[in-house]
Amino acid sequence: MPFDISLLGMSYFSLDAAAVDKSPSEMVITDDKEEAYYIVSREVYENGPKQEGYKIMVNEGE
Repeated sequence: MPFDISLLGMSYFSLDAAAVDKSPSEMVITDDKEEAYYIVSREVYENGPKQEGYKIMVNEGE
């Protein structure tokens, strides 16, 4: 069963904008097309997007 994409919150169309807005404990992820970026916690990432092929663009602490 696919995860609920609404859990990802607001999407960003710029990696730079998402990276600036995230807190040190969050990460920026994207799907395989790299058209939208999302700021999420590690827990949210591990509970759905990771299994759907989303990849980490900016890790926690970066």
